[in-house]
Amino acid sequence: MKTIIKSIVFTTIFGLINTITFAQNKYNVTVKLDGIRERSGKIYATITNDANAFMNAPGIKNAEVEVSKEGDVILKFEGLLEGKYAISLYQDLNANKQMDFNGQMPAEPFGFSNITMLMGPPSFESCAFDVNENKIIAISLMSF
Repeated sequence: MKTIIKSIVFTTIFGLINTITFAQNKYNVTVKLDGIRERSGKIYATITNDANAFMNAPGIKNAEVEVSKEGDVILKFEGLLEGKYAISLYQDLNANKQMDFNGQMPAEPFGFSNITMLMGPPSFESCAFDVNENKIIAISLMSF
């Protein structure tokens, strides 16, 4: 009986140590939007750590926020594991929950992490930033 109790105690302690040792820290990324010209609609944003999914699929986390009539517009992505991430977003001015285009050009304001000027579609690498602590980043909206 003592052997069984010792085995249970040992297994429990070992399991707790393993859980603590392999637990990864989680971080938050707060996005402050700059360059909002039209104070209406919603901002839809996605964050991803997958270069193949960047701008092609929903990210690992999505966020949305109403554009306020004044003041800062802030988005938050919470509970991210350490790694390299990129953000893409757009301002939905007509409430259809999708980015509208005029031909191949965006018809609504949009933005990317680390990008303030475009010379064609951005890559994951050009938009990527490291998450290894809580971060506050600014993204500027662009429009054509």
